[in-house]
Amino acid sequence: MKFSNILKRSFFIISVIQIAAIQNFIYPDTKNTHSINDKVSELDESIDGIVSSVDGTVSIQVVSADKYDLIYEHNSQLEMIPASITKLVTSSVAFDMLGINYDFKTIVYTDDQNISDGVIDGNIYLKGYGDPDLNSLDIAYLAEEIRKKGIIQITGNIVYDESYLDDEHYSLADYYQGDTKKDYWPYVSGLNFNKNPKSFDPALMAGTVLKDELVASNIIIDGIVVAGMTPSASKEIAVVSHSIFDVLAHMNKESDNHSAITVFKVIGAKYSTPPGTISKGESAVVEFLTSIGNQRNRFEILEGSGLSRFNRVNSDMYIRLLKYMYDKTDSFDYFYSTLPIAGEDGTLRNRMIGTEAQKNVHAKTGTLNSVSALSGYAVTRDSELLMFYIVMNGFGGGANGVRYKQDQICELLCQFSRK
Repeated sequence: MKFSNILKRSFFIISVIQIAAIQNFIYPDTKNTHSINDKVSELDESIDGIVSSVDGTVSIQVVSADKYDLIYEHNSQLEMIPASITKLVTSSVAFDMLGINYDFKTIVYTDDQNISDGVIDGNIYLKGYGDPDLNSLDIAYLAEEIRKKGIIQITGNIVYDESYLDDEHYSLADYYQGDTKKDYWPYVSGLNFNKNPKSFDPALMAGTVLKDELVASNIIIDGIVVAGMTPSASKEIAVVSHSIFDVLAHMNKESDNHSAITVFKVIGAKYSTPPGTISKGESAVVEFLTSIGNQRNRFEILEGSGLSRFNRVNSDMYIRLLKYMYDKTDSFDYFYSTLPIAGEDGTLRNRMIGTEAQKNVHAKTGTLNSVSALSGYAVTRDSELLMFYIVMNGFGGGANGVRYKQDQICELLCQFSRK
């Protein structure tokens, strides 16, 4: 459900509530107050029943997005491992710092300042700016753009440039003892290609494919494919890009770790200077989270995907984050639309089907060994938007059992009515 439609539905409800509030100020309706409190108490008791059946540590908080009143909490101050709901932080900082109009670009430059004769007398440079979704079709598009400029020959090399991000390609893999093993960490480059399959150097592969596409277009290439840096005075001759919305929607809906860490590093490059690094991304996140009211000693976001078991958070941090994004009228619809929809798409496509939560929960999932999380927004029967955080750590067995309990809680939230 597009949230602008929810806002239209909620406007009438809010207006009625405001009129009722004026009437109650003149003629207090204690019966109505007790009724609302009873509804919340009933919801709390139902959620308590579900929580008590979980074999592990559970932290939950539910708050109204508009009223900002507490609906439910359980162990809300515990510090927990968030897993992939970390991507909510990454996407929030990306929208806030990069902006809704940001594009993740890949650009072809040349050091020949005059190409009107159809000959590039020098090199061309394929420079990546951290687009996690660069693919074969994009490289073919760049080659076609070069051909359209009348180029028939390149006398130099094809230089691939991944310098916008650092060369710590596996991020925090093997950095902390007892953390997620290296095999689970994605390879991240400033010049990614086809999601960087194992055993391939994506930047080299992107440069090689560009050469092949140019040769297929009957362009003569005298040089070879090599690594290097793009000179500052180079001229742009072709560009391809993916919008921030498309990148973050894929990242959140499919819980793509490669996208998340790449975006985290791009944030670091924008926050400081290239090359983007994990530590620069962390600094940007710390500044953002503390600026919206979170105490620095209450959280650690070491990387953008949630792969690290050394990330730690509490429910207050996430509720503040969800509220901050809800209040940003210029970007909330974009942010909301990047989240998986219960029973419809992404990592929630097979969950909550046939319940009131289907289509009414937009939320990010999170999974590591003995860690399961779900955080986002739920629409109630009154079209009221609730923000929720549910994190479970240390449970035995697989994640399916605790996911079902999360789904049950979400169904209760969507069934909730203050009337």
